[in-house]
Amino acid sequence: RDEVVREFAMKVDREVVAALKKVSLFKALDEASLARIAQQMMAYHFAEGVSVIDEEASGKFGRLYSVVSGTAEARVHGEAIATFGPGDSFGEMSVLDGQPRSASVVATSDLETLGLSSWNMRALLREEPEIALSVIVELVGRLRAADHELD
Repeated sequence: RDEVVREFAMKVDREVVAALKKVSLFKALDEASLARIAQQMMAYHFAEGVSVIDEEASGKFGRLYSVVSGTAEARVHGEAIATFGPGDSFGEMSVLDGQPRSASVVATSDLETLGLSSWNMRALLREEPEIALSVIVELVGRLRAADHELD
């Protein structure tokens, strides 16, 4: 029985690692780092129209979500500001700084995600410098892109 459970866990971890390879936030990481993240993630399903994140909700105990399949939309005061699909992630700002959510995110189709709690994310960043560097590089890239949009 223990062997069957262990084999199933390894299969699930491989599937999660394969999904994480497609997530821009983690794209620069090697297999070992992706496996460490995969061990901390849980799968979440949201039906179309369901709110995944509520604007202004506390980020202190929130989750970072990576989209495996489906789509979602970020909204500020009800106005759409971004869309997310496979390979995208959202919720990282509040997970990192513990501040309230800056936008709501609503599933616009059936949405399959992998979620990483703020507690686990912060532990991984402290323990794994490569993960921290990958996240920093991606977030800086997003900031630069936003700066260019303002030009």
